[in-house]
Amino acid sequence: MSYRTKSIIILFLMACGPMPFDYDEFKSFFSPESASNEAQFHPYNFTSQFLYDTTEYWDDEATSPPDQTENTKAWAKYAGVSEKIVTDELYPNEENKNTLGLSSALQQKGKTEASEYLILAKKIEAADGDYENTPKANSSEYADWLTDVEGRYSQSKDIFVKERLGYQAVKLADMMGNPQKSIELYQKMVEPLQAKTFISDWAHSRVAGAYMHAKDSTQAYYHFSQVFVTAPTRRKEAHLSLRIFLPRLKDEALKLCKTNAEKANVYAATAVLPFQDALPMLEEIRELDAKHPMLEFVMAREINKNEYFFFNNPESLQYDFWGLDSLKKVNMKTDAPGYFNKLLAFSLESAEKPELKQSPFWYTAAAYLTFIAKDYKKSHELIAKAKAIPTADKGIQDQIGMQELILAVTESPTVTPEMEQNVIPFLERFARSDKFRTANNFNAACKIMAAKYLGLNAPDEFSEGQNGVASTTTASPKENESLGWLSGCFGKKEKAKEGTSQTKTLVTTASPENRAKAFILSILASSQLGYTAQRDGWVDVASFMSSTNMYAIEDSTSSATINYTLDFFNKSKPSDFDKRLVKITKLDNNYLYTVLGRRALSEHNYAKAADSWKHVSTSIWQDEPYKTYLDVNPFHLNGLGDANPKQRVTPLSFALRMAELQEKVNKNPNDYESWLLLGCGSYNMSYFGNSWVLLRRGWSSVEETNENDDYYTSEKALHYFDKAMKTAPNAEYAAKACYLAATCQQIRYALASHALYDDDLYLLPEAEREKKEAEIKQTLSTLKKEKYSTYLNLLKTKYQQTNYENQLIQECSTYKDFLAGK
Repeated sequence: MSYRTKSIIILFLMACGPMPFDYDEFKSFFSPESASNEAQFHPYNFTSQFLYDTTEYWDDEATSPPDQTENTKAWAKYAGVSEKIVTDELYPNEENKNTLGLSSALQQKGKTEASEYLILAKKIEAADGDYENTPKANSSEYADWLTDVEGRYSQSKDIFVKERLGYQAVKLADMMGNPQKSIELYQKMVEPLQAKTFISDWAHSRVAGAYMHAKDSTQAYYHFSQVFVTAPTRRKEAHLSLRIFLPRLKDEALKLCKTNAEKANVYAATAVLPFQDALPMLEEIRELDAKHPMLEFVMAREINKNEYFFFNNPESLQYDFWGLDSLKKVNMKTDAPGYFNKLLAFSLESAEKPELKQSPFWYTAAAYLTFIAKDYKKSHELIAKAKAIPTADKGIQDQIGMQELILAVTESPTVTPEMEQNVIPFLERFARSDKFRTANNFNAACKIMAAKYLGLNAPDEFSEGQNGVASTTTASPKENESLGWLSGCFGKKEKAKEGTSQTKTLVTTASPENRAKAFILSILASSQLGYTAQRDGWVDVASFMSSTNMYAIEDSTSSATINYTLDFFNKSKPSDFDKRLVKITKLDNNYLYTVLGRRALSEHNYAKAADSWKHVSTSIWQDEPYKTYLDVNPFHLNGLGDANPKQRVTPLSFALRMAELQEKVNKNPNDYESWLLLGCGSYNMSYFGNSWVLLRRGWSSVEETNENDDYYTSEKALHYFDKAMKTAPNAEYAAKACYLAATCQQIRYALASHALYDDDLYLLPEAEREKKEAEIKQTLSTLKKEKYSTYLNLLKTKYQQTNYENQLIQECSTYKDFLAGK
């Protein structure tokens, strides 16, 4: 017996190209973009990875580094040329040929000092990138360059060139292996400059490195902290030095600070380093400099970090943060509810401070935290306060909108017209996002509304624990903490009874329209209806962990529900919500009738399938995937049924013929040929058949089978073959039908065998595993004899004198094994 297998996923709605993969994704609903200045510090948002959103490391279309961008702009303005001319000379690559357009322009305009500087700077830059040569090997040349630079500096009247000469002097001394000289030159040539630009930041970063090379880690920590906050063009280098090369010397570095702003910078730069709670540093930053550019950023980062531990489960945390002690991970998980309480208190305090009242961020953060604590009334109040503060910042506007969405769908026990009108603008606004947090909020809202339309217990997407499933207990704030009404926010939750789930699956009695809306919202949360974008001939599709599988939802939905959805799509007088909800899906009747036909076919209602597919554009059947994967006659099976195995059908012609055959056996229950063809068609539209594409969007050799689904079991096909066997005009025909019934029965045996040999078996100790395997073999042997050999026994006994049975002995290994007692 042979089965046709094709291990490929076929999509009906779109051809899929490379998929954006967000390495930073985790369960989070609070967007870091809601913090002011987030764009400046974006790579330092919380992540379990090395840096956040590091697309520059693998994206061919990554933007130029900030230092190149700023330097290009500065030279272009100074020389009065285009930025491309500057780039072609200073930063040549495969696309930008190395030219001298900038140098020529400088000479033509009489800026000879700058032109000569460029010649020397290129030599120094080339030497700085020559990692094969040691400073000692080049010390003589470096010394000559340094003398030249110092001489030019003392004579220069051009502040543009003078600042760059100061930077080159600091760099050269450090390249020479003389960090002390580098420090002295910085103090002499850079610090006194009255008008400083990003070039002085480069020098500052270099002198911080010189302190590190001089083994003065405290000075290095102090300077790199200042560079990190104040110097965008050297922020990345400063962070890497603080994170990798230096011990955490926050307290020592604070003693070197001259102003409160510098102290706040040390706290801020330290706060974004991994494996710590930054709330104490947030408190210090707020007291030192309430206007600090990183205050909101660090707060958002702490919320995100705590979300990671709050929503995750202890088992998965074992494999995250390789550099973090496992006990500390357990502690951070245990402390997550209490830490949310502290962050909530800090947000509320900040929101009421006069210096911070102009920003809606603090009320927004507090509203989110009270929502997670399930204090919906307080969350409403705080959102209202946040919205009352004017802002043009899209990040905070979106965060407020997402919180309004999830609050609206969560707090009401049922879906009301008022809720629908409240949420539809947000569903339109946040559908198909390529940001995982936006998708988390949107998908959670869709799943909750879908459950409520069906009258089922809504999934608790926002509870502590794994994937939104509430854990049995959560930690309370410490007893000595006085948080007033906050003290109960993240207190102990009611324990679930052992062996039960807090979310029960109920049989829905929802109205047809509500079932339709539930289906629509369920598929709106799917990756297939999520973000897509055309790129280089492909369609990029964003798939997130919170997304559902549209195809799996379709495959588990009844034809009745799809009918209700068709009625909903085509209402004569749809409400404003109805029209807007349908529009969000971007689906049409072609899609719904295609799904309806597949669902009716899966229910073996062939007439209904045919009637549905009559409404589908015929061009669809001529296109992929049917063009490739409906290429074998579904009424031909193992040499039986239709004589021509290559005769092609369309889904519509298949359903029409199945309906015709069904009608024939209804009129004549002894119609052997019709029963046999019904069996072939039913078998071939199943998982093991040659035309599975009639029922499914995709097929995979590793997909999980379901012993209760006829698509996998071919139970209906077995029924048809049994009928054919019993109505056959002679023994030869009966033997053929019996063999096909045996084929179906062996599928059931294979499924039972697969279920017994689960993955856990191979995790057992060898002796225990061998014992278990022996028990399984004995169980299967018994099952095969008593339950799954009915038709093989008939071939052996009732039809042993037929030519067909003799043919099977020669050609069918399964039957030969059966006869041999295997």
